[in-house]
Amino acid sequence: MRPARTWSTAVGVGALALSIGMTTTAPANAANDAGTTSQGAEAQTKAAIQLSAGYLAIGLDSSGAVTSLKDSRTGADYLAPGKSASLVSLVVNGRQERPTKVTRSGNRLTFTNKKAGIRIVVKAENRADYSTLEAVEVDGPAGADVQTLLWGPLPTSVDQTIGQTVGVVRDNRFAIGLRPLNDRTEGTWPQEYQDFGWENEVADNPDNLQVDWLEEWSAAGKTPWGSVLRAFTFDYTKERARQNIDGYRIPVGPFSGRSGKIAGSKIALFGASPEMAPTVLSNIATGEHLPYPTQNGQWQKTAQASSQSFLVLGDLQTGNTATAAGFAKAAGLDYIYSLPNAVGPWQSTGHYQFNSSLGGNDAGAAKAVDIAKANGVRLGVHTISNFVSLNDAYVKPEWSPDLTLGQRATLTRPMAAGDTTLHLSSCAPLASGLRGRSLLIDNEIVIYAASSQVGNECQVTGLDRGGWGTVAADHASGGTVARVPQNEYGGPFGGLGILKDISGRFSTIWNTTGIMSNSYDGLEGASKTGWGAYGMAQLVNGTYEQTKAKDGFVTETSRMTSNTWDALTRASWGEVGATSMKQVFINNAFYQANFLPGMLGWISLDGSETPLSLESKLARGAGLNAGAGFQTTVSSLTKGGDHAKMLLDTIKQWETARNLGAFTEAQKARFRDTSTNWHLSVVKPGQEWSLQELDSNGNPTGEPTKVVTPTPRLSTDTLPSAATAHSLYEGKVTTNTPATIRYEVTAGALPKGLRLNPDTGGIVGTPVQATTADFTITAYSTDGLPAAKEQYKIAVGR
Repeated sequence: MRPARTWSTAVGVGALALSIGMTTTAPANAANDAGTTSQGAEAQTKAAIQLSAGYLAIGLDSSGAVTSLKDSRTGADYLAPGKSASLVSLVVNGRQERPTKVTRSGNRLTFTNKKAGIRIVVKAENRADYSTLEAVEVDGPAGADVQTLLWGPLPTSVDQTIGQTVGVVRDNRFAIGLRPLNDRTEGTWPQEYQDFGWENEVADNPDNLQVDWLEEWSAAGKTPWGSVLRAFTFDYTKERARQNIDGYRIPVGPFSGRSGKIAGSKIALFGASPEMAPTVLSNIATGEHLPYPTQNGQWQKTAQASSQSFLVLGDLQTGNTATAAGFAKAAGLDYIYSLPNAVGPWQSTGHYQFNSSLGGNDAGAAKAVDIAKANGVRLGVHTISNFVSLNDAYVKPEWSPDLTLGQRATLTRPMAAGDTTLHLSSCAPLASGLRGRSLLIDNEIVIYAASSQVGNECQVTGLDRGGWGTVAADHASGGTVARVPQNEYGGPFGGLGILKDISGRFSTIWNTTGIMSNSYDGLEGASKTGWGAYGMAQLVNGTYEQTKAKDGFVTETSRMTSNTWDALTRASWGEVGATSMKQVFINNAFYQANFLPGMLGWISLDGSETPLSLESKLARGAGLNAGAGFQTTVSSLTKGGDHAKMLLDTIKQWETARNLGAFTEAQKARFRDTSTNWHLSVVKPGQEWSLQELDSNGNPTGEPTKVVTPTPRLSTDTLPSAATAHSLYEGKVTTNTPATIRYEVTAGALPKGLRLNPDTGGIVGTPVQATTADFTITAYSTDGLPAAKEQYKIAVGR
């Protein structure tokens, strides 16, 4: 396990993205082999160039090294003491080459190192509350292998809240963020470069997630001294061997033409008040054309509907869809979800053709969707990403060239169909770090038991010939032998071509059937192809781009990554019962740090479960504002009769009160005490409930308390009333109910240069002139709640 670090930054408010200052008085680039510059406070004086990204002021010395990360409002410097790194650098012939000089012309920064023969031109553009940096030209020395462009890492002293996957680190005063702006710009750090950028100090799993570490796909990392923010782009103009988290290198590429080049690598940076970070992230997504799914018309990262609960059914079929929908409505739920087995309702995974449970084809699934819709619910299905099953057409009758293969070697001796030993030119393909012991030789799968180096050959023994339904055959000396990475179900992984095919297949299914939810279970498999975060983004973002339904589609995932954060709705890890409630709380701390909706995971719901047991879990969900997947069967609920109906109504009451914001903060704090038990009974449907605490035997303790749906109202004291012309302004209005879905200026107008984000209630921008503006903001909510209105004033001074 690697320790973790934190970072913090400071930003300039000026309208220009770049400004020229004085050159540092200390030597610019006394860098060590880790790609960092260790400079004391005496070296961090005045910047040669300053970049502004919202309220983050990034100081660069004359070499292009970061010398300060300041909050431009307070002057507080969040650069980790004694740490500095080049803003951008290259890996050439396996060595990190840092620039020794930076110059500015307009909005372009040119980073050069004449001795190393490198040149990087970065276009910097200011968007008021954030800025973008794009490497538009990248040159290396003639004949050299320019392998990777590295952004940062930016070393910060922030260690309070590290949003690994969203790429935002924050404390109580300031938030600093880095977002990758295209799929080829991976929001993380290459596993190959553990000696660069303090990577060997970054904690693998600082959030203690049971689902496994996310560091290999995360733009933010925790260190012993703070945190780092980072991104990179590989060159794929030639084949590259990419390293997975377990040290195995998988060959990938090449791309043809310009698509494989480093130029085009692009990130966004920002600094803001912590409560404004979601608004800036929303503005980045819309301003830079990233995925922007919505729920009820609201950006899903701020929509309460993103945490809505599902009824997850193990025996859902077209014939019982109407019954299933009735159970869902009885529980106040809008989605039923098909999970007949670990992989979903498919004949095979890879080509994803429906099995008989949903009609055997897309038309049959569409019929089930129509039945669900007629009964007031939507239908979702489980998927397993690029885990390819052994009965899929990608495997049989012929092995697809787009399936993922590991390293290769050649047969040094001919091999007969009955041989149980083979000889290779190298043992490299058999290295540790992959699941399974399968080799592909021509069209035959061979499963081996052991290997050893014997002289100049690798001897592989204990062969099981004709694996996976292939046929044992003779193979000539000199033939290619490749390792086959295996997924958790024993099949192969779809490579980049198949990832693109699957994204097209998924979007076709969603577009033609009307299915409105899926998981990306096994999403880590898209990384295990060797393509890392880029492979995961190709699947998730590719599906989103081609899917027509942008509103109301709910996606879950087995892994949350920086490059898929915008498109994915939520993670919902674990199962209450199989997963401890302590772990559920840990998971939700991660969700909060990464601006994701609260979720309990999948809760086993039996038609005979006791109300005390169920309400205990529902109370934790209310305390965390977390939904759940209630995992059951139509059969179990049917057998449960009136008792099951009572359980479903119990879910409805708790979920209704939670989604309307009826519980007070004090009540929610009590719910998070796992030693407590509760009973909620309806008084007025959708408006009022009675909440009774219970002892461990289900007996009342103390007096019941009233739970009431709040009348929506807007905050009156959260919006700063003063602003300065030509300086960045930020503020945020809030409501007292999570049911709010939209904010609008309905009377008057904001000062010119400011903009209200309709999804978050945040106001940001740069006023262009001194003025006083009076205006009214109206907040609209779901579930028939009335709109809330409030008058505000912003006085813009000179």
